[in-house]
Amino acid sequence: MKKLNNSLNRVRVGEDDQVPIESNKKLWFLWINKNGDWDAEAITRSNTFVSILANSEVINIFCVWHGEHRTDLFLMDKEKLIQRLNKLTKNL
Repeated sequence: MKKLNNSLNRVRVGEDDQVPIESNKKLWFLWINKNGDWDAEAITRSNTFVSILANSEVINIFCVWHGEHRTDLFLMDKEKLIQRLNKLTKNL
């Protein structure tokens, strides 16, 4: 079975450090829970977002970012993202 993403390379795995959460306030995040439920939130509400992500039910987090050339979907590392968001909210 061929994966659709193979030709598009639109889902970025292992590249979450490239997402500029500290400087881009137009990012959208999508998270998926263990039971299949999902939701989305904008980075503009990062303090609310951190408490949601800290929930152990959240298993995958994606970020939608329109980068330099196109819009991509980044698979985010949950712990690194929480640390980055915490730093961001402390600096506000």
